[in-house]
Amino acid sequence: MTSSELGKTIKKWILLYLGAVTYVAVPLYMKNGYYGLIRAKAMAYLYCAVPALIAALVVEVSELSSEAERKIPGKSSKNRRTVKRPRTSFILLAMIGAWALCASYLSQNFRLSVMGTAGWSVGSLMTVVLVMVTIYVSMQYNHSYRMVLAVMAVNVFINMFAVIQSAGVDLFGLLKNIEEKQHYTYLATIGQKNSYSGYLCLLLPLFWGAFITCREQKKAILYGAFAALGFMGIIMAESDSTYAGVGICVLFMLPFVFGAEQYIKRSSLMLAMYSLCLLLTRYLPVFSGKTAKFKGISKAMVASPVAEIILVSAIVLYFFGWKLLGSKVGKYILIAIELAAVVLICAYAVRTARNFNDKWGTNRGMTWRVGWEQFLKFPLRNKLVGIGPEMLVTVYAQMRAATGRNVVSAHCEPLQILLTQGIIGLCIYIAFWGYLLKLFVTKKFWKSEKAIFFFPLAAYWGQSIFCSVYPITAVLFSFAAGMYLKEAETK
Repeated sequence: MTSSELGKTIKKWILLYLGAVTYVAVPLYMKNGYYGLIRAKAMAYLYCAVPALIAALVVEVSELSSEAERKIPGKSSKNRRTVKRPRTSFILLAMIGAWALCASYLSQNFRLSVMGTAGWSVGSLMTVVLVMVTIYVSMQYNHSYRMVLAVMAVNVFINMFAVIQSAGVDLFGLLKNIEEKQHYTYLATIGQKNSYSGYLCLLLPLFWGAFITCREQKKAILYGAFAALGFMGIIMAESDSTYAGVGICVLFMLPFVFGAEQYIKRSSLMLAMYSLCLLLTRYLPVFSGKTAKFKGISKAMVASPVAEIILVSAIVLYFFGWKLLGSKVGKYILIAIELAAVVLICAYAVRTARNFNDKWGTNRGMTWRVGWEQFLKFPLRNKLVGIGPEMLVTVYAQMRAATGRNVVSAHCEPLQILLTQGIIGLCIYIAFWGYLLKLFVTKKFWKSEKAIFFFPLAAYWGQSIFCSVYPITAVLFSFAAGMYLKEAETK
């Protein structure tokens, strides 16, 4: 085996290892049950990922040194290595990591901000590691069915665990030290339901896309079964943020789905699965305790006749949807559906604005209001650079004292970035997401099966409007973004 082949093999194994850490080890890892689980998962990831990144760096440096030694002095410039312009994604990702470190350095406590100790453990160190992983994945990723099977196997267990807990069974005694009124807010090995919501948004859409596009029957059955279990997970998550994420994801899925008869039929099957899951949740007595606590969109979805309407829509789509392919009528119907979805989202936003108060969204209203008011009080320096990643403990000090709630997050990722990394950080955040969207639009991904790699990112963005980043969601997003960038930036 040559040194070049050895390097490729090592890179492949590093990528597989990082994938296993991301989709298997971190989701499963627990220490002391649900107590301190957020920090436990963050530290587990750092301990696992940093050595792999060091190994990857050693391989890269070794290859560059070997290539430099092979150069023959005096040869024409044609034989010299050309310096390529770095990808736009690399530049933006480097800016994200560098600015997070800079914001920590300018904060009141560099060490707390770097480690994220005062918040949800996604400090600037974690951000830099995640950025490096995203870059590495975007360079090395190659789709592997075996890896997909491993991810499915582990996450089947996690979602089944969540469903069993939602049926009132404390399978491993994880809830025995949790207040009874909080029992339904913790799920599986992921933790708090908002964290589980983000986990679902980053995991399930990729498998929905795989089910829609898969041409092998056995694989399609596996993907379909996983999708069905995932729908139960979405229902049990009982979080409006999940539906926000799915709604944004659907906006991007629709033009893709109406691109082929198979895509339409498979999508209709998924709708039917979801409606059946809603019916099971509504009528099975084991879920009565869970559904009694449903609020907002979650409550509306399990109420009659939502599931029945979805089931009828699925049947109509299956038998007649393919007739719309390539026709002007089909094009107009697709545009009408997209517009209707946008109108619904806008209507919900207007309704929310009219009814917005401190109690809105399980007290998110108060969190958002206080966060924005504090930002307006910041001196110019902090408006520009923020107060440092995971340092919101100072912003919400008075709110915690008044309510007794341990608020250390803005529960809205854009607001969180504005407060912790300032206007400059928010501009970098917008630029990065704008670039991801630009790739999808300019490369017309809705006409390609590569679109499935964008669906998790779209779902996460919708969900992140109502939730700040957790370690588990940060880890999954990092790998998912790397996969998408590999597909989107490869010619």
